[in-house]
Amino acid sequence: MHLSKKIKPFNYCPACGSSDISFGDMKKVRCRDCSFTYYHNVAAAVAAILEYDEKVVLIKRAKEPCKGKLDLPGGFVDPKESAEEAIKREIREELKIDVKELEYLGSYPNIYKYEDVLYHTCDLFFYSKIDALPTDFDKKEIEDLILTNPLEIPDDKIAFESVKMGLGMFKSSKFHVKHEAQ
Repeated sequence: MHLSKKIKPFNYCPACGSSDISFGDMKKVRCRDCSFTYYHNVAAAVAAILEYDEKVVLIKRAKEPCKGKLDLPGGFVDPKESAEEAIKREIREELKIDVKELEYLGSYPNIYKYEDVLYHTCDLFFYSKIDALPTDFDKKEIEDLILTNPLEIPDDKIAFESVKMGLGMFKSSKFHVKHEAQ
């Protein structure tokens, strides 16, 4: 997949204004006139698998991309912010709760299309148990909260492939241990 076919972040060189720019591999744009090079690198994003009463908290997205689909609380990591700081901030902004203990689960690549630009992301997944179900959440971002058994989450209703993989990783690690103990 070439950058020019899937991502065209701009039509003119941001340094000199020339239209003589070339789109190289999946991430590189170069100006033929002034030699300015822009790298459209992977963006870091975070997601939280929050468990309450042996169920997982999912959000129903209120915005594009994937409006109406199920997702996990989370978002992009800001500059000068760690992944751990980002996920705590996102949970606080979206669900209006604070999470103290987080366990890193793993990461998966993803593609996030926003305003006709494809962002390749590396989505980092975290896990935490919570003591209470959030009742006050950001209605601009979240249409609804869904509390569900992790084994009953329908893959076709999940917004992003990385979230499907992250939930799969969670289910296999959590329920594999339970079944071995029985």
